[in-house]
Amino acid sequence: MSSIKTLESLGEFCKQNSGDFQIWSGKSGTYYWNVGRSTPGGLVNGVVRKLAGTDASGTKIWTVAGSFKIADDGTILRFTGLAKKDQTLISSLGSVKIKAEQLVKETV
Repeated sequence: MSSIKTLESLGEFCKQNSGDFQIWSGKSGTYYWNVGRSTPGGLVNGVVRKLAGTDASGTKIWTVAGSFKIADDGTILRFTGLAKKDQTLISSLGSVKIKAEQLVKETV
């Protein structure tokens, strides 16, 4: 499924941005994504949380900021807190991974 490759690309984007696979810093703050349900057709949904602060013991406090939805073809349909240009880039990287895997299979 292309949506899985897009999630992998998203993880790589976050890792480069923040050092963590599920956290990135955007224009409006620091965000965290978590996969929820996926449908039999390949659509992936999830929740996006925003860092609200840190409590006295140093634990991070995350509040729900919105959600995300990735189509079965790997296109990001909605992703709260992630800039449109980054959404397009991440979706494109997921597509490139699929094409590269297909080329490897064809040459083997």
